[in-house]
Amino acid sequence: MIIIAIVVLLLGCWIFNMTCGGSKKTDTSALNEYVNRVRPIAEASTSIGQNWSAIQGSLAQQIANPDSLNEQLKVIEQQCNDLLDQARALDVPESIKTFNAALLICLEQRYRAVKNYRPDLINALTAVDIAVYAKSISEDLQQLMYSDGSYKFYKQSVTEILNESNVTEVNLPDSVWLPNWENAAQGKVESFLVGLRGTELHGLAVETVTMKPEGQLYEEGGETVHALPTSDDIGVTVSVQNQGNRPEKDVVVSISLYSEANLTPSKQEQTITSIEPGETLQIVFSGLKPATGDVRNILEVKVGPVPKEAFIDNNQKLIYFTVE
Repeated sequence: MIIIAIVVLLLGCWIFNMTCGGSKKTDTSALNEYVNRVRPIAEASTSIGQNWSAIQGSLAQQIANPDSLNEQLKVIEQQCNDLLDQARALDVPESIKTFNAALLICLEQRYRAVKNYRPDLINALTAVDIAVYAKSISEDLQQLMYSDGSYKFYKQSVTEILNESNVTEVNLPDSVWLPNWENAAQGKVESFLVGLRGTELHGLAVETVTMKPEGQLYEEGGETVHALPTSDDIGVTVSVQNQGNRPEKDVVVSISLYSEANLTPSKQEQTITSIEPGETLQIVFSGLKPATGDVRNILEVKVGPVPKEAFIDNNQKLIYFTVE
């Protein structure tokens, strides 16, 4: 389809030059204004491509949080769509109209490529059959490859018109998204996905701990202490996040409560059946009986660790509190 589109453009250009192109004088001021308006669009597209490439280069780290990765790719997608709208709104001189279609094709290809690439990549991270998504991602990357060709044809054609019209004050920049075409091959994409998914990262974290009833905070001895109002018992909600890039199963979340007056801890634990990468779950404990008065209570909260988890400093929290 791309080849056919370019052939149609070339044919249109030839017909235009044979029929009326030579009989009209080119408006150089209009050419100047047009190129000055296109240049920032082309430069912005290149910049977006560089941001996209940076995300590509950090996927081994990014896949630990698929939601964040998805949002970053959504931003790229929206930026591409915005540029396409800007290009469609251009006031195009008659001598450029035939070739301006190539610019629109280029920007349309980039928008559609990143729009399809985002769900393809996110789904490929957990899919059983990688080959299906490798084929689809390969097609997305080929679309970017074709977009580079469309822009190159556009730039060469417009540059020829500028030279013929003796317009030397303005020029168009290069714009490339996929310099290495080999990366678009299906086999290359499949190997990349296998390697990417093979980069295992296991990591759980205790994100937040909240207590009911809630109290006030104060500092004592360099430590933060919660001062809770009078209550027969307290409840504790623990937020646990999977910061790795693999689902985790049978994750144990435990709490231990003891005080300066009674060092024998009372313990509770619950098991998270399954937690996906990037997912945060809240675990609720109830019926804790703390010491009251001026006695400081210590609440230990712990999650995991799970097999192959290397960093465990954020797997636990200590909460100091008193109850009136």
